[in-house]
Amino acid sequence: MAGETLEPTQTDEPTIPWHRLPVSKETLVGYASVLPVLILYFIIAIGPVAYAVNASFHEVFLLNPEWEWAGLANYYEVFELETFWGSLWRGIIYMVGSTLIQLGVGLWLALALNKIARGQKFLTAVVFTAYLIPTIVLAFAAGYMFTPNIGLGVLQSLGSDIGLWAGNTAPMTFSQTWAMPLLILVGTWKFGVFITIFALAQLRAIPDRFYEAAQICGANRLQMFRDITLPRIQGVILVAVLLRSIFMFNKFDIIWVLTQGGPGSATTTLPILAYETAFTGGNYGLANALAVVMFLFLGIGAVAYFILFNPSEEVETST
Repeated sequence: MAGETLEPTQTDEPTIPWHRLPVSKETLVGYASVLPVLILYFIIAIGPVAYAVNASFHEVFLLNPEWEWAGLANYYEVFELETFWGSLWRGIIYMVGSTLIQLGVGLWLALALNKIARGQKFLTAVVFTAYLIPTIVLAFAAGYMFTPNIGLGVLQSLGSDIGLWAGNTAPMTFSQTWAMPLLILVGTWKFGVFITIFALAQLRAIPDRFYEAAQICGANRLQMFRDITLPRIQGVILVAVLLRSIFMFNKFDIIWVLTQGGPGSATTTLPILAYETAFTGGNYGLANALAVVMFLFLGIGAVAYFILFNPSEEVETST
């Protein structure tokens, strides 16, 4: 009716008194957004690592559910193992050899793809397909290629024909001389594209006007690569090399499928040694101590790498 005023309707929905809380609404929303990620990270990373570290201080055998406290005894035993230092050295050889060849192949592919004018996207997709192939499938395929007398041993026959090895009596992955080099080559074919992905992304971010100005000044291709290309991809290359070194040092699947650490111990690296210690020797505590020692070696190596090359600074200054 006329003259009456409408009173505001009240709802029964509770409101949160944000102004009374000791932190702002934005802060709480931020913490709530990050919390699921932190919980998931703890479940899949921190939790298993803590479990492994705890197991490394106990005597744990696979057929005995009882854990007995051993203190540092497992760590003393790790350094007393006759196979430890040899496995460490072979792991370093595999890591360095694989990473260096991957760096050369990956950088060459990136430079080549960056220069292609027609069909660049298609060729890039073809090259990147190698990285999408499951590692276990690649390892089995490589094993067949190096196995004679099965109709698929094309690489075995090719190496025999050009005189790299004699005869087709046994797979070359069974050779003390060739097992490790072949593992390095197989790993390079699979993971060299990792370097290509990093380098190509950075190459395509370099403005064309830099090269045009250099050409006007009379610079040749080598000078342009030295003064323009290399400084701008150096940072991402250093990061990629660090990641590839860590991954290759920890590589297990390719080595196990192709050689299982053999022949003898020619390709036994620390991951293979830890696996055999746990599931062949049955000493789960000692195997976890090996894993922790591996982590410490990698951590010290990564810190030394950052001190020497400082890849994070290179990335910032080269973009």
